[in-house]
Parts: sequence; C-alpha cells; structure tokens
Amino acid sequence: MAETQLFETPTKRTVLDNGIRVVTERVPYVRSVAAGVWVQSGSSNETEETNGIAHFLEHMLFKGTRTRSAMDLANSLESLGGHLNGSTGREVSMYSAYILNEHVDTALEVLADLTQNPRFKASDIDVEKQVVLSELMRSLEDPEELAFDYFYQYVYHNHPLGYLILGTPDNIRSFQQQDLTNFHSLHYSPNRMVVAAAGNIEHDTIVKHVERLFRTDPRVEPGKTGPIQAPVDQKIINMKNLQQAHILLGYQTFGLADERRYALALLDVMLGSGMSSRLFQNIREAYGFTYNVFSFLDLMRDTGVFGAYAASEPDKVDRTVGLLQREIDRIKKGDIGQKELDKVKSQVRGSLVLSFESTGRRMKKIGESEIYQRPHQTIQQVLDRVKKVKIEDMVNAANHVFQDQNKCLTVLTPE
Repeated sequence: MAETQLFETPTKRTVLDNGIRVVTERVPYVRSVAAGVWVQSGSSNETEETNGIAHFLEHMLFKGTRTRSAMDLANSLESLGGHLNGSTGREVSMYSAYILNEHVDTALEVLADLTQNPRFKASDIDVEKQVVLSELMRSLEDPEELAFDYFYQYVYHNHPLGYLILGTPDNIRSFQQQDLTNFHSLHYSPNRMVVAAAGNIEHDTIVKHVERLFRTDPRVEPGKTGPIQAPVDQKIINMKNLQQAHILLGYQTFGLADERRYALALLDVMLGSGMSSRLFQNIREAYGFTYNVFSFLDLMRDTGVFGAYAASEPDKVDRTVGLLQREIDRIKKGDIGQKELDKVKSQVRGSLVLSFESTGRRMKKIGESEIYQRPHQTIQQVLDRVKKVKIEDMVNAANHVFQDQNKCLTVLTPE
C-alpha cells in the first residue's frame, strides 16, 4: 500500500492493496469521531428497470447482516451514545457513524459489516418495500420536493441523473433478492469505496482497522452512462390539490473539477442564500410574490445544476419567473459591486469556519473530496481560493452557465 501525507493539509490518505482509500483528519481537541463509508453507487448507476434499487439497497443494509439483526445494528452504536445513518444520492451512497473516539473500532466494525455482509432476507425485502413505498408516497405529497423531482427529470432527460432517487412504485415492488445481490456485487467493490474519519483519532490506527475489517474482492468497473443532453427548456405541469405554483428555473453547469466552481458558489450565496440575498430582497421583500425563494448549486462529478426556486400564487407565475430571470441577467451584465462581493465572501467565510467545528462536517468534506478524486484542502486553502475570486470571474462564470441552451424552467401549478 502507498501512504501519503497530503501537502499542507492535516488530511492523511492511504490506498490499501484491495483498492479502498482511507482518509482521515485528526482533531485532537474533541472527544468524538465521525466515520463514513462512501460508495460510488447512486441512481445514476441504474437503468429504467432498476431505478430505485440503490436507495432500496441502502434500506436493506440496515435490515441485518449475516451476523447482526436489524435490532443489533440499531443497538450497536446507540447503546454507546452514538448513532448510525445512511443516505443515497445521484452518484454516491454514504453510511456514517458518530461515536466517542474510544469506540471508533466498534463503529468501523459495524460499518464494515453493514456495507459488506448483507443478508437480503426475502421476508425483510417484502416488509421494506412497504416502508420505501410509504417514503415515496410522502415525497409525492410534498409539492416542493415533487417540483425538484420533475425539474431534475427535465434537466437530465433521457439520462440516469434525471431518475428519481427513490425509484418508481412498480420497480420497488419488483425488486428481489437476486437483484439486490447483483447490484451490491457490482457497485460495492473495495475499489469503489472510501473510508473517511475525522476526530480524535490516529490515521495509522484507522488504517489497521480498515485493513482487518474490509475484505479483498475482485475490482469492478461498471459501464459508463451515455452522454448528457441539453435540458428540456420549459415544462408546465398541472396538478390537482395544489394551492401554490412551484417554480424552478435552472441551468446545467460544469462539475466539481472546474475551478470556476468557487465563482459559482459565491453567485449562489449572492443570489439566494439568506434574508440579505438578492432573490429574497428583490422578489419577496419588494413585491411580496413569494414566501419561499432561494437559489441552489448542486455540483457532481462531470456536471451540475445552478437554479432558483420560488413558490407563488398561480397568477403571479409569469411575473415571478421574470423577476428570477432579471436577477440572473443583471449578473450576466456585470451588475455586481465590490462591497456586495466582500459581504458575500465574509458570509461564506463565517459559514465555512463555523461548519467545520463539527467532526461530521469535516468527515463529509474529506470523504466527498476523495470519492470524487478532488485534491484535499485545508479550510484556509479553501478560504484563500474564495478570497481570490474577482467580479470578472463571477461574470464570466455566469455568462458561461446562464445560456439558453443550458436552461430549464419547470413549473408545478394548480389545474
């Protein structure tokens, strides 16, 4: 195995012989540890027939392993004051444990068992189908969440990135033990895993635990998905039982590897983060068209989405969309002052520094960087990079991204 001390960063990284990457960040002044297993497995790895299986598999891992029941897994860390959790996204699934540092060996042992040794018992599958179907039905009753689901379908139409993470009812009902076994074997191989830990730990100790607990399986490289197409430019969806219209105006953008992501992140804060943002002040406060309005930036491996959301009265949709577009056009024309940019940078600095007082946030930072094969940076290095962003960088990024061929407008409105 090859070990490196990453240049000018407290993050240490080791690649084991089986392909698992171990990254750690020592925080000596805390008593806690956040540990996570990151897996290159998400809805983008699915087909139309298997859509939803990555998320369903995540649920099934918590139903028991070959040596632990679901109750054993629940008690394993809760009995020690910690907790265990999982999540599934479009490109990555992550299993996390939060625990006192004296119990980190237990946390890693549970995470290894959870992700490597599922039992996929037929009776458990039948029960969990009802749970996931209930989760899906709940999401379909949340108009904001539903609007985002439709929006991603149209931004990434005819591509797995546009699939519903939860899947479809018919698919969920159809999943069987062999489907789960096949998907797990294909996507949960060691070379597609990262073990990340942050807290009061020693890197070498974590590496020894991972070497002992994670087995050597054949390396697997699933096939790549097809090319991403331009978004559907506009989609109006009429639905019953809605009181408001839910508006999403967004653009396909570049992925995490692009250095312009720093400029785009500042644009996101400037446009729609908090009560002092442009969208809040210039739409909600100035016109009262909407109670909830914000922007968002979702960057993935090779692509991403920059967008804005607003909920308005149905008869205010056109004017609200016009106001959203106006704010985007202002930025494209260079309507950004140095004082405003300095305020946004200060906002980002405070938010970033405060968030990294959490071992969980630190673990997520190093885990995400490693699973996406991005350079590890200290907080100060990130802040230095943000500090260097100029107005012209933001304008150039805006003009690159905010183009009609990248745009998608999705509106859910009452019938």
